[in-house]
Amino acid sequence: MRIRLQSLSIGILKVIAVSIAVSIGASIAMPSHAEVDQEAAARTVTIDGLEWALASNGEDIKWPEAVEYCAELSLAGHDDWRLPTLAELEGLHDADGEGGEGIRSPFVIGDCCLWSGESLVDRPAEDGDEIGGGPEMYHWGFMFDGGLPYYAVHIFDDGRALCTRDVGVAAE
Repeated sequence: MRIRLQSLSIGILKVIAVSIAVSIGASIAMPSHAEVDQEAAARTVTIDGLEWALASNGEDIKWPEAVEYCAELSLAGHDDWRLPTLAELEGLHDADGEGGEGIRSPFVIGDCCLWSGESLVDRPAEDGDEIGGGPEMYHWGFMFDGGLPYYAVHIFDDGRALCTRDVGVAAE
């Protein structure tokens, strides 16, 4: 495990951010999953070539707001954050994870569901259900407490944002 301290500015508040690189299966003591706090939100973890924010945005939001949240996030000295793909979210699922949220430690999401960056245009649904409107209106998410992907219309508060970035990619 590698730990790196970094300074993070949030408005006029300066916070020390901890960036932790861990291998799969490592466990790090974190606040209870029900207690999403600013300390957890200011930390990152690197897993399999992706750097992740350890906490979600903290509330259910519409898909465009989740995209905007990650695009505007400045954390651990980087500003190239994005919503993860559905496969990246599925890789975080752990039905027996701490806190009962269905996500592996050390993540804190505070609810069941996270938006992905993919729409039905990017990944068509296999169920063949009819949808109202075009596929670009629907976006994939992952329901951690049930271990299932879902898609929802972008105008509903149906998920949270947990941001990630590719390690080694320079911020623009």
